[in-house]
Amino acid sequence: MLRRARAVAALVVVAGCHRHEDKPPPPPPPDVVPHVTGPIAIDGEWDESDWANRALRYVLTDPTGAPARPASELRLLRDDRDLYVALYAADENIETGDHFDLTLGYLTLHLAATGAVQPTVPGLRVKVGLDEGTLDMARDDDEEWVVELAVPLATFAGARELPVKAARCDTPKGGIPRCGAFASGLGNARPLLLVYPTTQ
Repeated sequence: MLRRARAVAALVVVAGCHRHEDKPPPPPPPDVVPHVTGPIAIDGEWDESDWANRALRYVLTDPTGAPARPASELRLLRDDRDLYVALYAADENIETGDHFDLTLGYLTLHLAATGAVQPTVPGLRVKVGLDEGTLDMARDDDEEWVVELAVPLATFAGARELPVKAARCDTPKGGIPRCGAFASGLGNARPLLLVYPTTQ
């Protein structure tokens, strides 16, 4: 009888160990959008030091998880009024139809290389900068373009967490489309927290 009780106890311990091993790991802490240290001019240049030294930075990846080619990047900052977004696009042939699709919470924006934005959002400011680039001129070699925009925080109705997605497809001169994307909270990308802690 004692031997049977010991065997049952051992089975309970083993089962408990298996349950412990099967427990999923805790979710990663969210990334927090940093507060700016100075003014951000929406001019398509993103030459303020906060863009380089403080912003959250995410590289868009291709379907295999490798960095997308041509290179594309998303950066995020905020102040007490606006969420600042910068989108970088390497591009050897910038065309009118080139664009990013950006989702911020419930809001999805179509951001064209021409500076056009759809849909219209009250108070949104945007500027596109072309670096060594000319629209719709395939005979020359372009380099890159940058979208810089400010979205009023009021647009998000006080939301603390803000799912973010960015995607871009480009067709180089070789004629084969290539795409890249980023989505917070998916894969290795941590959830995104919009509200900047008052303790920092």
